[in-house]
Formats: sequence, structure tokens, C-alpha cells
Amino acid sequence: MRQPMEKLPPDSSANQSSPQRRFIQVCQYRSCQRFNAEAVLTALKQHTSPNLMVAASSCLGQCGSGPTVRVVPDNIWYCRVHPQDVDEICAQHIDQGKPVKRLLHPRFHPDYNRLLQRLESQNEAL
Repeated sequence: MRQPMEKLPPDSSANQSSPQRRFIQVCQYRSCQRFNAEAVLTALKQHTSPNLMVAASSCLGQCGSGPTVRVVPDNIWYCRVHPQDVDEICAQHIDQGKPVKRLLHPRFHPDYNRLLQRLESQNEAL
């Protein structure tokens, strides 16, 4: 006869104060490349840490708005990102959890306040 599975104790290493892990995709397709997407990718790779992974992606489908940058799991889309924007994205969004409003793609993020509420509720659920 099978024994019932014991419930595992909560993971004590999962600390609420630990930063959320994020993955950043930078489109490297033709139209984004024309607007210096490779330099954006290079600048972001300088900010990698155990909680951040940065990678080139194929077309993200936003060709008229490039370079396009997507942050997962937040599902935040940035458009027309320049290499000089990378420090602000990392300091404000990655470190503080507040997306950079001026770079948000309007197709995905028409309401900034609602976006902040969604992200706060996601962080509370963790």
C-alpha cells in the first residue's frame, strides 16, 4: 500500500527580500538592427547578474518601434530603446521594480498606473 506524500516544508532560502529573477530579450531582427539594437544588447549584457539574464531574440513583431526590449516575467515591452537608456532601465525597473514610463510600448502598456498595480500584486503573491 502506498504511503501518502508528505507536504514539504516551505523553502527557507526563498526570501521575500531577494530580487526577482528576470529575463530580457532584445530584438536583433533587421529593422531593430538598423536602429542600433546590437549596441542596446551589448549595454544590457554589461548589467547581467545571477538574477538577470539577457539574450538576443529573433523578431518580436514590433518592427516599426525598434529596438524592442521585452522583460519577462513582468511582460514589459519597451520600444525605441537606445544604449543610453539601459542604465535607467536597469536601475529603475530591474533594481526597483518600476518600469521606465517614457520607454513603455504604448500598444502593450496604455495605462501606466494600472501596470504598476498589476506588478505590485504579482510581487505580493510571491
